[in-house]
Amino acid sequence: MPLETDIRILHPLIERLVELANLPSEDRKKRLWADHQALLPTRKIPVCVYYEGIPGSQWDTMFGSDHLQTEDSLARSIEFDLKRRIWMAENVPDDHIVWPSVTIHAPMKIVQNWGVSIQWSSSIHPLGARGYKPPFEEQIDLSQLTQPVYRFDTEATQTLKDKATELTQGMLDVFVHYASMGYAPFDVATSMRGMTNLMMDVVECPDQVTGLMAFLTDAEIAHETWREQNNCINVFPDRTQTYQQVGFRVHCAYLPAGFGDRKARLEDEWTYLSQQTSAGLGPEQYRDFVQPFNVALASLFSQETVYYHGCECLDQKLAVLASTPNLRRFHISPWSSVAKARDVFQGKMVLEVHDHPGRVFFGATREEIRTNLRCLVQQAQGHPMDLNISDIHSFGGKPEMLSLWAEIAQDVASGN
Repeated sequence: MPLETDIRILHPLIERLVELANLPSEDRKKRLWADHQALLPTRKIPVCVYYEGIPGSQWDTMFGSDHLQTEDSLARSIEFDLKRRIWMAENVPDDHIVWPSVTIHAPMKIVQNWGVSIQWSSSIHPLGARGYKPPFEEQIDLSQLTQPVYRFDTEATQTLKDKATELTQGMLDVFVHYASMGYAPFDVATSMRGMTNLMMDVVECPDQVTGLMAFLTDAEIAHETWREQNNCINVFPDRTQTYQQVGFRVHCAYLPAGFGDRKARLEDEWTYLSQQTSAGLGPEQYRDFVQPFNVALASLFSQETVYYHGCECLDQKLAVLASTPNLRRFHISPWSSVAKARDVFQGKMVLEVHDHPGRVFFGATREEIRTNLRCLVQQAQGHPMDLNISDIHSFGGKPEMLSLWAEIAQDVASGN
């Protein structure tokens, strides 16, 4: 199929997205989120249905099977993205912002890897989980590691951006996202050593764990330093040069002071710090084997744009995590306590509070949803928070539940 045909298919979707993006409500939502991230007073608690993680097959409920009409792979990606965003904007009354843009990801080349191979094995059962074969199955051996070197393919990136611009007919901004190596060195350590082994190592050979964590963290910092030196920064200004479009639940923030008058810096970005495979560590072990490396990574972001994510229960580690520099947002899963986070952070942090998707989408009544959301808001006692539902792997064939939850959450968020 010629690209012209894909352009014709995308055109009505793009027109509708632009129409939605130009509604006055979008300016109000930008201001809401930006003030919220800046810890300024807001008219209400922001509400978010995190639809970006809903599996592709679930969208067949809304769009039908084989609903994509374009042929080119990039066009299909854009088509799916536009359809989801439009459907959400038209059907789910949360505070997601409709941005008149698309984001592409710069192709990345591995010039040099870690020096060891992290292999994955698949279950023989069709619904079984994958596992990894750790290269350090016997013991950690830093002599086998090399400093990884990742580089972006400039020519391929420009080609991709040009195609995206052509497909969207210049009606949408096209932003390029440059990947980090991930701000989760303990997760990488787990894949290299194996979970069980690493949990034993912190007791039997702690210096080896510390050495591995230092190597992995230094590698990430080196990559981020290279990104900054080569202008591969992820800050996406809106057309008014007031706000920046941010992903992973931050949504929107004010552009850094003087941003348009200088070169973009790494510290202008928002970052996603997470060490979820360390859930088995106690607070003292976390303090010794993880937190020093959180501090090193978070120190890169002096604009206070660090988001800490943890789906595990973090209640016992809050006092340790509070020492993370530049921390502004903190994930509170259904397994963590809003009240405990409130007492530790004392209003100096945005509490990203999550409802339980399993309960909501598989049996909760309207009143049960309202009661639980009110309880979460009451626990925060006026401290900065937003109400979220995420990790939606299935909505049980009832997409209307996305709308219902958002309606109730907005009502509760407004004080009703």
